[in-house]
Amino acid sequence: MKISSLIILLSISSLLCFGQGELKSSRDSTPHNCYGLVFLPSKANHIYGIAIGIIGSESFCDMPFTRFSHGVNLQIPGQGFLQTFVVFHPPFKIAFQNNDIGDQLHQSDTAFKRAVHNGILISLTGTFSDQINGLSVSGWMSMGRKVNGVSINPLWNFYTRINGISLGLFNSTLETKGIQIGLVNKSVKLKGIQLGLWNKNGKRSLPVINWNFND
Repeated sequence: MKISSLIILLSISSLLCFGQGELKSSRDSTPHNCYGLVFLPSKANHIYGIAIGIIGSESFCDMPFTRFSHGVNLQIPGQGFLQTFVVFHPPFKIAFQNNDIGDQLHQSDTAFKRAVHNGILISLTGTFSDQINGLSVSGWMSMGRKVNGVSINPLWNFYTRINGISLGLFNSTLETKGIQIGLVNKSVKLKGIQLGLWNKNGKRSLPVINWNFND
């Protein structure tokens, strides 16, 4: 009986959310919140609960406010398949000859964020994410600006800044505070450890293991 009541409550909540968020005019940019089961992409300012859809709310580029998800965000197939076409033309360059990357990091921190994920982000193909606070897992690759937590993608992790752990065949960041684990690891500014076949940071390049603990 309790399970049936919960299902009904989530269904009503998702329908209300869908009706208030997705059926509004595209000109309506008023922030609002959604609770329970929410369909993606959504124009909601905050989603509390389980968000599910084919792509994330980042796809709304014309919203004047940041979309937040708090809980579980499930994207199938997700936006990762698009990364195949941009992986060789990343939004920033790993320029080891110039270790002064303060301007790029500042621009990344102060630029408008389309979406922020707090909790668990799961995608079949991968995601484009401005910021992830928690766990990000995909079956392909992931790209974005900032991760505070853990990012696991079999092929590629490409982020401006990672505070935590990145796990994949290739890991590339401007700044890493934590651990990179993969076949090839690159981080211009590293405070932590790199484990892989080839590891490169602003201090040195080494096979198997590399490190730096100075700011």
